[in-house]
Amino acid sequence: MTQKFSLLLVLAFIAGTYKVQSQINCANDSTGFISLVDLQSDYQVLSGSLFQGGLYPGGSNLIPPAHKAAGMSISKSIKPLDEFGNIDWIDGKVVLAAFGASTAGEPFNHFTDDVQAADGLNPCMKLVTSTNGGKGLDIMQSPDLYPFYWEDVLARIDSAGLTPEQIQIGWFKSGSKSDVAVEMPTMANALADEYTNCLQVLLDFFPNLKMVYITGFYYGGYGDSTKEFYDVISEPGGLYNNYGAKFLIERQISGDPELKFSVPERKSPWIAWGPHEWADGERANEWDGLEWICETDYSVDGGGYHMTNAGKEKESELLMHFFKHNPTTKRWFRDNPKWNSCDPFGRLSDGRDLNYNDPDEIKEQSINLYPSPNDGNFYLRFMNAITGHADIVVVNNMGQKVYTNTIDGFKPSQGIQIEITGVPAGIYYVNVNIDGKLLSKEFIIY
Repeated sequence: MTQKFSLLLVLAFIAGTYKVQSQINCANDSTGFISLVDLQSDYQVLSGSLFQGGLYPGGSNLIPPAHKAAGMSISKSIKPLDEFGNIDWIDGKVVLAAFGASTAGEPFNHFTDDVQAADGLNPCMKLVTSTNGGKGLDIMQSPDLYPFYWEDVLARIDSAGLTPEQIQIGWFKSGSKSDVAVEMPTMANALADEYTNCLQVLLDFFPNLKMVYITGFYYGGYGDSTKEFYDVISEPGGLYNNYGAKFLIERQISGDPELKFSVPERKSPWIAWGPHEWADGERANEWDGLEWICETDYSVDGGGYHMTNAGKEKESELLMHFFKHNPTTKRWFRDNPKWNSCDPFGRLSDGRDLNYNDPDEIKEQSINLYPSPNDGNFYLRFMNAITGHADIVVVNNMGQKVYTNTIDGFKPSQGIQIEITGVPAGIYYVNVNIDGKLLSKEFIIY
C-alpha cells in the first residue's frame, strides 16, 4: 500500500510539474498590433500615444544611404584574422558571433548547423554562439557586477578554438528582465539604453568587432503567464522590444556620440537591423509573409519564448536569407575568389573549384612562390619533377588578368621568373595549366 501511494505521489508530481510548464497560451494567436515592417510611415497607438513604424528613420524599411555606405565600406574591410587579430589569409578566420540569451543561442546553433551543410559560403568563415542562457541586457551590460556572464561567454569562444580578437561580426538579440514598465516609450528607451551599454562592453571584449546586426523578439502572445518576467516577453512587450531595437539604431544614425562607430574615439560597432522577426501571431505580415504558429513553432514547455525545432529552422532560414542577400553582409558571407586561400581544395580566380579527385592532379603543395609576399617580381617553382607545357596567368582579386605567359619544355624543379609591374598592392592569384592539369596559388603584392 505504501509503495502504491508513493507511486501515485510521484505521478501526481510529474503531472503537476508538466501542467505548470505547459501553460503557453495558444488561444492568443493575434493582438491587432501592426508590425514595424507593415506599419512603415504610418502610426499606431501604443500606451496612449502615436508611434511610427518602419525599421529605419522616416518610417522606411530601407537603410538610409549614408549609413548603408558606411556599412558597405566596413564590410569590404572584413578579412580573416589569426588568434591575435592580425590578417592571416592562410589560417585566419572570419568569425560571426551570436550575442544574447537562449532566445538567440538556440536558433543560432541551428543556423550554425545549416551553414556547415550549405554550399557557396565563405570557407574562411566560422560561427560561434557567444550567448548565455537566462541572462539579459541587464546582466550583460555590467561585467564588473556579473563577471560570471563573461567568463562563460569567453569559455565558449575558447572551446570553439577561437579568440575574442577574431570576432568581427555579431548578431544580437536580447531583452531585459529589469524593464518591467511595459509602456511606450519607456520600455523601448530603456532597452535602447541597455543595448548601448552592451555594445560598448562588446567592444571592450572584442576589439575587432566591426558590425553588429540587431534583431528584436518574435511574437510573445503565447507567453506563459506563470513566468516571473511574463510582462516583458508577452505582448505588447515583444513589439516594444522591436521598438527598442529601432530606437537604438536610429540613435546611431542620428549621430549619438555614445554609439560612435568610426575612429577616433570609437565606442560602438556599426549597427543595423538583422532579420526582422516580429509578426502578429498567426496574422501574417504583408511585407514578408512571416507568421508564428503556436502549435508548430513554440515548444510546449518553452514558456512561450522557446521554439520547437520547426521554429528554430524558421529563424535559421530568416538568418540565412538575410546574410546571403543583405548588401553589407553578402561579400563576406558568401564564397568568392577572395577567400581562395581558405578553401582546402583550392579554387581558380573565377571561383571554379579545382578537382583533385584525379590521382595525377597537381596539388597546391606542388608549387612554390618566392619571395612571398613580393613586389611583383618573383619565381614560380614546381616542387615535383614536372615537365611539359605550362600556360601561366596571373589575375587580381577581381579576376582581371595582369600577366600571361607560356612556357614550353621547362625542366624539373626549374624556377620560372615572373615580372609584374604597374599593378597596385593587393591579393593576386597565379593559375597554371600544365597539359590540362590545373593549379592555383594565392600571393600578395605589397
